[in-house]
Amino acid sequence: MVTILLTTVATIVGLAMFFLAIGPLVAGRLDLVAFNAVVLALCLWYVARVMRADRRERRAEEERLPPERRPQRRQPRRPITFQLRETATAFLLWAAIVGAIGVATGLPAPVTVGVAVFAGFMLATLTVAGRHMMFRLTAEEDEAPSDPAARGARR
Repeated sequence: MVTILLTTVATIVGLAMFFLAIGPLVAGRLDLVAFNAVVLALCLWYVARVMRADRRERRAEEERLPPERRPQRRQPRRPITFQLRETATAFLLWAAIVGAIGVATGLPAPVTVGVAVFAGFMLATLTVAGRHMMFRLTAEEDEAPSDPAARGARR
């Protein structure tokens, strides 16, 4: 219980140090940025150490079980691959839409170009990743057996 509490606190402190480093960075206080980075690194080290120890303990417990009672290991999925043409088309479409909005609202040209490029990249990434995840999920649903007993045996 104490380990969970300490790990949670370390995660919160690490995230706070990460986000609070922006202020000193803008102000040019590299000493405070270095302090934040050191505290963040210590928090990351502690959380990683606890997670590794937990994983080691769980695997040791699994090894002590008889083979038929051990949980089955999941087979890793194939990685999502992005097709260049699909990604480029999504990027160009989103950049054109955002650029048109920027022109219509009267933003200066450099700002419009910068926002259009950034938003085009972000929205194209979300569009393509979402599309691939959607097809992966529907493909898994198609492969799932309809018998609930067989579904439980697969886990």
